[in-house]
Amino acid sequence: MHIAIAGGGVGGLAAALALGRAGHRITLLERDVIVHPGDAEAAFAIERAGAPQVHQTHGFLARLQVTLRDRFPDVLDELLAAGGTTMSMTARLGEPRPGDEDLQVIIVRRSTLEWVLRQAVLAQPEVALRTGVGVDGLLATNAVAGPPTVLGVALHGGGDLEADMVVAATGRRGPVPDWLSGIGVAVPETEVESGLMYLTRWYHRPAAELPPDPKLGGDLRFVKYLAVPGDGDTLSVTLAVPTADADLRRALSDPDRFDRACAMLPGPDLFLGPDAPRLEPLGGVRPMTGLVNRLRRFVDDDGQPLVLGFHALGDAHTTTNPLYGRGCSLAVVQACLLADAVAAHPGDPVTRSATYEEGNRREVEPWFESAVQMDRLGADPAGAGALGGGAGGEAGRAMAAVFAAGATDPVIGRGIARFMNLLQTPAQLLGDAELMARIAEVMADPDAHPVPPAEGPRRTELLAALAA
Repeated sequence: MHIAIAGGGVGGLAAALALGRAGHRITLLERDVIVHPGDAEAAFAIERAGAPQVHQTHGFLARLQVTLRDRFPDVLDELLAAGGTTMSMTARLGEPRPGDEDLQVIIVRRSTLEWVLRQAVLAQPEVALRTGVGVDGLLATNAVAGPPTVLGVALHGGGDLEADMVVAATGRRGPVPDWLSGIGVAVPETEVESGLMYLTRWYHRPAAELPPDPKLGGDLRFVKYLAVPGDGDTLSVTLAVPTADADLRRALSDPDRFDRACAMLPGPDLFLGPDAPRLEPLGGVRPMTGLVNRLRRFVDDDGQPLVLGFHALGDAHTTTNPLYGRGCSLAVVQACLLADAVAAHPGDPVTRSATYEEGNRREVEPWFESAVQMDRLGADPAGAGALGGGAGGEAGRAMAAVFAAGATDPVIGRGIARFMNLLQTPAQLLGDAELMARIAEVMADPDAHPVPPAEGPRRTELLAALAA
């Protein structure tokens, strides 16, 4: 088939790679003008008007490492050769166990990940990458009965591109609902605000080994924070604050005050505290707003497609609060789900769409539901010891004890790591008899596993220090 893909970010590149390697002819359309840079440093310097999130902090979960390893091993090899590294999630959990090889996160800048993916795409003879080309809408049949069939896209500035299938990888702000509305399709969606916004700053750090098992993030309720080393001896720090806290937002938007705040936070102070080597800032403070959880459904209640010949992936399909670092991993998972559905049903767009959406219901939707619940509980971006922190009563105390135990308990710790890294859904964890038995033991005596007290300043103390 000839497949048109709108959007040249992680999801669009992964889809082009998966579908191109399956033998389909791909036209990948990216509205930003991108001259493919020669190395990862040049890639980092590119400002993407259509994808400002590229320069936000990204943690690439173990699910992405496993998917690349199993489906695109050459891409994983190139990513590591470009300076990316892997970090074990089981270093504090005793003797190695089977499956620990999966629990490896990737430490790399998102710009480097996109650069490596783009190199792989450009090497595919089946893929034509066109940058500076936007999409204004969809071409489709006027169906008398049944859902309309998409036949291509209308290009920005004029002209059409006919295709046997169209894939939207246009991100969380992409115009997918408007495109579908233009051909008479209404896609139901559920959206839940996270109540947070981001402030991120990048630095160049001296080339040195990190301390073993450094504390890089935390949650003081009024600010959640995470410092992530990247390839190229870089470091990004993200501070997430409530959207309603105008005073804190205003103070942290100033680069000098941002750095002073980081020097007061356990974890970032390792890099920006008074005893740390001075870092070289790489630009100012970058804000990011509109952090939502959103789920779109492209089938009806009976699982029948609402539109044929059209598929969405990444944030154009399902968006989770980026605090949990799930977006890129899920987009690559969806690219593989779509390629598998096309391979299984090449001439049957109805079954192909139903199969792909069923895969999303199974592999992606649980993480939307999880993100909504975690937002309500006020989860810690560091991922350990916080899921129960916002829940009151005995149940909340018991759950907090479980996460406190997970910091060192080899069974609970691995269960939490598999969950946080998208390797097992909550429902799947419930089927782990060893894990459930160990959790029951901890919940029966939560006092034996006290939650460590939060370290760091109070909000009033931080604001006072920043105003001084």
